[in-house]
Amino acid sequence: MTYNSPTQRGRARGQITAIAWIYIVFGFGTAIICFTGAEIGPIQPSAVDAVLPVLLIAAAAGAILRRPWGRWLCYAFSILLLPAAPTGTIIGGLMIYHLTIHRDQFRRSSPNLSDGR
Repeated sequence: MTYNSPTQRGRARGQITAIAWIYIVFGFGTAIICFTGAEIGPIQPSAVDAVLPVLLIAAAAGAILRRPWGRWLCYAFSILLLPAAPTGTIIGGLMIYHLTIHRDQFRRSSPNLSDGR
């Protein structure tokens, strides 16, 4: 089956969308922790600390919509996640891999994707 077959219409190759949704859930959860002031071990984040989680949500949304800026922001956040072994290493590394091999999906006039899935 080729990529342009009728069963593949509107769908993008790779796992970028699935991993981006993981980023959104992680960013949303972390933002909630920051806004509520919940204590995580010895650290109590404030509402100001929610800037990076909100930026993570924006980056993931950009990746889902296949925007070039979303790709580059996801690269940055994936690199930041790499030291968080084992989950961050797996998710960050997988996202870097898929962002790299499927970079053609992020061109401004990409015919591969029309609705962001």
